[in-house]
Amino acid sequence: MSAPATSARGRLRSRVASALGVGVLVAGLLLTLVTTWRLASEGKPLSPVDEVAHADTAFKVHRGSYPYRGAEFGRPLVDTWTCYTGHQSITFKAPCGSPKARADRLPMSSGALTTGYIHYPTYFVAGEVFRRGVDLVAPDPRWDIDTYRQFAAVVAAAGMALCAWVARRLGLGPAGQVAAAFTPVAAPSVLVYSTMVNPMSAAVLCGALVAGAGLRWMMTGRGFGWLAGATAASAAVAVTASLPAGVFLLAVLLGLVLKARGRRFNSAWDPRWWHAGVLAALLVGPILAFGFFISARATVGNDVIYAAYAATGWDKIALGVWAEVFASHLPWVEDGSLVRPDLGTVRVWIRSAGVGMPLLVTAIVTGGLVAAATGVLRRRDPAPARRSPAAAPATAPVRVLQLAAVSTVLGLLAYPPLLRLLNAINVGIDFPVVSRYSISLAPLFVLVVLLLARDHPWFARVLGTVSTVAVVAWCVTAW
Repeated sequence: MSAPATSARGRLRSRVASALGVGVLVAGLLLTLVTTWRLASEGKPLSPVDEVAHADTAFKVHRGSYPYRGAEFGRPLVDTWTCYTGHQSITFKAPCGSPKARADRLPMSSGALTTGYIHYPTYFVAGEVFRRGVDLVAPDPRWDIDTYRQFAAVVAAAGMALCAWVARRLGLGPAGQVAAAFTPVAAPSVLVYSTMVNPMSAAVLCGALVAGAGLRWMMTGRGFGWLAGATAASAAVAVTASLPAGVFLLAVLLGLVLKARGRRFNSAWDPRWWHAGVLAALLVGPILAFGFFISARATVGNDVIYAAYAATGWDKIALGVWAEVFASHLPWVEDGSLVRPDLGTVRVWIRSAGVGMPLLVTAIVTGGLVAAATGVLRRRDPAPARRSPAAAPATAPVRVLQLAAVSTVLGLLAYPPLLRLLNAINVGIDFPVVSRYSISLAPLFVLVVLLLARDHPWFARVLGTVSTVAVVAWCVTAW
C-alpha cells in the first residue's frame, strides 16, 4: 500500500475517533444533566448528608440573612420537610402545618440549631443568583428547594464539561477527554450530590479548575497566576474544594528540595519559595478569616452544637488520627439510594452492569496513580543521544508529571489524619473523615494518570468505557 493511501486512512480513523469521542461526550453530558435535573425537581426526601442545614442556609440567604452559631432552623425548612420532602433517614412525626411542626422539635443531633454557619456563603449566593434567573423565566409556583437542587445539577454538569475541556487543553485525545469527564463522577456516591442542596456538587468543578491550571504550570512553567486564581476561587467555595491546591503546594515543596540537591526538571517549571507562600496563604487565609467571622457572631459554643461528637480524650483522638492513615478515602463508592424500586427487565440488567463499576474505576485509577508515582507508568522517553564512553554520566531530569503523581498520593494519605486532628483542636469534635471530601481530588487523579498513559492509548479507552458505563447505568436506573 502506498504511503499517501496509508496516510489518508490514518486521517480517516482519526476523524472517526474524534467524532465518536465528541458524540459520546455530548450525549453523556446531556443524559447526566437531564437525569439529575429531573431528580432535583421531584421532591425526593432530604439527604442525611447535611442537606437539612444546607437547605436552611439557602432559604436564609434568599431572605437576606445568614446563619450564625446558635441560629435555629427556619420556618421554610420545617415546612419543606413536613409538607413536601420528608427525610431519607429521620422520621419527624409532625403533620404539615400542625403546631408540632416546629424547629425546636426537629429530631436532629444539634436540636433546633443549624450547623450551616460553618460553610462559606459563596455557593449559596451563587445558588440565589441562579434562583433569581429561574424566577424570571419560570415564575410558576414551585417549592424553593427544587430550584436550589437544580442549581446543583447544573454546577455538577459544568464540572464534568470543564474536566473534558481541561483534558483537551492538556493535549489528551477524544478517549482521554471522555475519560476525564466521566471518571471523576463514575459512582453514585459522587453523582448523588448533583441532586441535592450541597456545596459538594461544586467539588468536581473546583477540582478541575485547580488541576488544569496546576498541571499546565508544571508542564510548561507558565501560568502560576491561573493556579493562584483557581486556588482562590476554590478555597472560597469550601475547604475541601481546594484540596488539589494543597497537592500542588506539596509539589512545590518537594521541587524545592530537589532543586537544593542540584536536580533539574524535564520542563521549564521552576518552583520558588514565594509560590509556596502564595498557595499557603490562599489556602489558610479563608479558613482564618471565616473563623473570626463565625466567632464574632456566635451566641453559643461549639460544645453545644457538637455535643454528640465531642472529643472524649486525646488517647481516642490519637487512635482516630492513626486510623485515618490506613482508611480508604477514595470517592468512588456504590450507593443505591436513588435507584428506582420498580426497574423493568432491561434496567435490571443495566443496574447489574453498573454495580461493580465504582470498584473497577477505583482499581484502575488508584493502580495507575501508584504506578505513575513509582515510575512504572510514564511517557516513553526518546532515544538518548549517543555519548562518548569518557563522558560523565548525566543525571536524568525529574519528570514533573511523576512528581505530581507522588504529591497526589502523599496528599491523599496526609489530609485525612491532619483534618481529623485539626477538627479536634479547633472545634473539639472527634469524627471520622468521610470519602466525599476527596471528590475535588478526583479530576487531578484522573488527569495525572491519563497524561502519563498517553503513550498507551488503550488505557484511556478502557477507562473511558468503564466510566461511561458507570454514569449511563446510574442515569438509566435513577430515571
